[in-house]
Amino acid sequence: MTADAEGPVPSDTEGPVTAEAERATATVLLFSPHADDVVLSSFGALRPGGEAVTVFAGVPADPALLAPWDERLGARTSREFALERLREDAAAYRGTGVALDAWAHLDGQYRPGPPDTGALRREMRQRIDRAGEVRLPAAIGDHPDHLAVRDTGLAACRELAAAGRPPRVRLYADYPYQLFAMSNRHRAHGTWSTYTWHNEDPLALTEWFAQHFPGGSKEHARPRRHTLSDDTVAAKERAVRCHRTQVPELDRATYGTLLDPANLGREYTWDLPAHLWEPVTAGPPSPGTPVRPGGRDT
Repeated sequence: MTADAEGPVPSDTEGPVTAEAERATATVLLFSPHADDVVLSSFGALRPGGEAVTVFAGVPADPALLAPWDERLGARTSREFALERLREDAAAYRGTGVALDAWAHLDGQYRPGPPDTGALRREMRQRIDRAGEVRLPAAIGDHPDHLAVRDTGLAACRELAAAGRPPRVRLYADYPYQLFAMSNRHRAHGTWSTYTWHNEDPLALTEWFAQHFPGGSKEHARPRRHTLSDDTVAAKERAVRCHRTQVPELDRATYGTLLDPANLGREYTWDLPAHLWEPVTAGPPSPGTPVRPGGRDT
């Protein structure tokens, strides 16, 4: 299951480039911070022979633990909820031909502090070394778990480059967090009087990239748009709906637009050259930023 066409944004004058032609022999390895992130954000990259890793898929040992986000979604215990999320994840990838691996690192809401990035870096380096291309979350929205996967993955890539084995690296825009970035831009520029929830403003992503990776050129900052076919959008929606514990709240947070076919059908990535593998933290979000999906650790 792949994107029908890929083109630079905002102009499509150079014509579509098929994913198959671009990466005919490369194994694409996608890292998903949580169970739904790759399916929501980079479904078009899933194809037979690919690999996906859900990083924070660990199940808390305490049978009585009930974390705030899980409680908000109606869970009785976080342990039961985490096990259900593993089943949802497996169902979402079924039929894609992608080999899914769930790692035992604990989600941010289940651990007392930051993750063990040393152990995570070693695991990621080993997996990335076998792949032709690695895709990491851009961490739009600055979710701590997304940041951990991105920055630890880039650290692993730097180590591989130092050993003479640099991988190809792409970042994928985090959906639905990118909708918040686009809405913020519309508000800041006076384009809309309220927040918008459509996935049609790549300039917001260009500005985000330039802020977080200031060493990049204008061309680096422009995301590549991946336009999915109607059939792929339908398959993506089915996969997203497998995450039934999460979808209602995420859809509420985006005012009923999470599963809008026009939103699902646009995915964005950046090719990240080696000199940009050390991201720059841009600080807290500006005042007036709309509330993101809860204390979302998903």
